Amino acid sequence: MGKAYTNLGKFYESIISDSNYKTFINYVVSLVNNNTNGREGLDVGCGSGILTRQLKKQGYKITGIDNSEEMLFEAKNNAINEGLNITFLKEDIRSLKYFNKVDFITACNDVFNYIQSKCLAKTFKNLYKLLNKGGVLVFDISSEYKLKNILSNNAFGDDDENLTYLWLNSYNKELNAVEMSLSFFEKNGKNYNRYDETQIQFIHTTNEIDEVLKGVGFKIVNKTDENGNELKENSNRIVYLVKK
Repeated sequence: MGKAYTNLGKFYESIISDSNYKTFINYVVSLVNNNTNGREGLDVGCGSGILTRQLKKQGYKITGIDNSEEMLFEAKNNAINEGLNITFLKEDIRSLKYFNKVDFITACNDVFNYIQSKCLAKTFKNLYKLLNKGGVLVFDISSEYKLKNILSNNAFGDDDENLTYLWLNSYNKELNAVEMSLSFFEKNGKNYNRYDETQIQFIHTTNEIDEVLKGVGFKIVNKTDENGNELKENSNRIVYLVKK
């Protein structure tokens, strides 16, 4: 599989503009506002910086971290365009080397679905060490139901005046993961520029995540869907609030 978020960066925010993702971001910000006692945090897997910018506007000292240079390029430009002074760093969440302890960490929009099960404990342990005592971690995963029953072996797409994209998915039983193939066609005068990339998202159950979190030392404060509602068997997204 190819490296994720190499070509998607420049299209990311336009693709999600009509989704309920911004409502979800507001919910994450409310969790931070209501559960942290400090003002400094990390937005890990920040992508194009949607959540990072919202946290900055709330008055937090926030640093955005991602391992995709392309997404960081977009994140920096988006922040500048909104007149926000935000530091963005290129690092991998699995081996994060940020030296300052912080009051909260966010890791949203499927960050942990890109991490294999065997690496989860090391990753959560690393984030645990970065938090001050009483610090909180807010993150989400795409649910097993969503990945297996909605995304797997399915196709999605959209077409507008300037951009057309196709999104093809297949379930890999051996890896217990969804392999994704994305193609973007960007209008360029009378022609179109084509960009392709592949991604893979690993399926994690809530029982698996719970066990790893508790093993690391986190206290699970809350688990909800993306709207803050009680989880159901067919919930698409699971949002965790955990504390050191």
